[in-house]
Amino acid sequence: MCFADLWPGMSRRMVLFFVALMVFSMLPAASYGAVPDEVTLPGAQAFMLESPETGRDYLIQVSVPDAPPPDTGYPVLYLLDGNAYLPLMQVARDTVTRESPSEAGNPLLIVAIGYPDADRFAFEQRAADYTPPGAARNRAEGQHGGATRFLAFINTRLKPEIARRFQVDPDKEALFGHSFGGLFVTHVLMTAPESFERYIAISPSLWWYGDDPLRALSEYDLAVDTEVGVAPRLLIGVGSLEQTPGESERGTPKAEVRRSRAMVDNVGLMAEWLDSLHPDWDIQAKSFPGENHGSVMWPAARRAVEFLQQDSNVVRGQ
Repeated sequence: MCFADLWPGMSRRMVLFFVALMVFSMLPAASYGAVPDEVTLPGAQAFMLESPETGRDYLIQVSVPDAPPPDTGYPVLYLLDGNAYLPLMQVARDTVTRESPSEAGNPLLIVAIGYPDADRFAFEQRAADYTPPGAARNRAEGQHGGATRFLAFINTRLKPEIARRFQVDPDKEALFGHSFGGLFVTHVLMTAPESFERYIAISPSLWWYGDDPLRALSEYDLAVDTEVGVAPRLLIGVGSLEQTPGESERGTPKAEVRRSRAMVDNVGLMAEWLDSLHPDWDIQAKSFPGENHGSVMWPAARRAVEFLQQDSNVVRGQ
């Protein structure tokens, strides 16, 4: 008996096709090249870290540069919303400061702080971790206002773990956040400026403090140890369109929310206020033309890498 007898009425070519299909389906996947489920970033590694301070676990992803560490160790950038922004920052680091592909890369170690089981943004967790306690817009306890606990996790748990795993320079640490992350950056700068050497706050949600953010911020004690070390350096930026309703938003409640949050005005006012209050601090304000709240991170990543490359020459006490 031939195979054609099993399927009467079918041509020899069709019979051979189905036989081949059956044989092919029984082969192990590896024999014809399985497609991997996930793609990893080159030079990146990840681990989980528990925080007794906040009561949650964090996904820590570290992008190790291809350049060797300087004698003093890698400078470190701690990046908030790490699930979403690590790929962008890694590309910015590896391309912005290179004049050619063959040159040595930027020796910046990127530590992305994220959340397990989140593709991009873990909205509930970040809202709890990034917002300051006691702010005018504070909601239910536990859902918001955990910035102090989150900073304690970074300083007492995460930094020592990174220092244990990598050769780092504790005098060259930076913190980068966008939106609520930018709000957290300003909170750390106001309450514990010695925590980092550089701060990068992009589109900070200063509206969280209410209609007069500067009045709320002025209640912080901005006393800084001016005897030794380097004064804080701040890059604060915002997209030029973040306060202007788009064509499709005009006349809608969303347009009024955009105006009331005054993202552009608040960033400018805060930069001026801090500069007058602390002339020894290096404060750089940047408006990104044509960018909105989402798109601003594209040019901001480039500007952040340039900012981190600048020499530290502002010394406390001078």
